[in-house]
Amino acid sequence: MRKLFLAFIFTLFLVSFLLGRANTTRADMDRENIRYTTVKVGYGDSLDSISRKYNNTGVSHAEYVKDVLRMNKMESEKVHPGCFIVVSYKAE
Repeated sequence: MRKLFLAFIFTLFLVSFLLGRANTTRADMDRENIRYTTVKVGYGDSLDSISRKYNNTGVSHAEYVKDVLRMNKMESEKVHPGCFIVVSYKAE
């Protein structure tokens, strides 16, 4: 009876371990290489142009813009020359 119980516990542990590993994706592993920097907004810059320049993180352009808005606590995509904004990028 004790061997059956230990076998059941071991099987339960093994299944939960394997299910937990199944959720790990390459994108999640790449998040370790994400860095942050500040960018000074220049004349003619827009949030769109800045995000196209710095987005090498593997997320969609729209998602990256949302992330930049959230990181900077911005309510609109309007940026002004001379302001600094925080952006993320993936270290190579």
